[in-house]
Amino acid sequence: MIIAEVSYLASPEDVQAQRPAHRAFLATLFEKRILLASGPKISGDGGVLVARDGVTRQELETLLAADPFITSGVGQYEFTEFRTAQLAPELTESR
Repeated sequence: MIIAEVSYLASPEDVQAQRPAHRAFLATLFEKRILLASGPKISGDGGVLVARDGVTRQELETLLAADPFITSGVGQYEFTEFRTAQLAPELTESR
């Protein structure tokens, strides 16, 4: 699995201006079963995406290059790949 963490590079107002387009973009990734979860960090300085097993880092990086947060310059992603050792039963169908 991959965790993609976006860090904001712009003012809260600039980030907020891009948020509707960003969320619409993420909705397409949920429809394609690329993502399992997404949301803003409680700290307010970015957000987190969780990609399902089977999505490669290269695929995810390519897809997220089109994220409005990236194309507008208000955010940048960092990626953490990990091998699932345990998985909740309700997530086993995502493998």
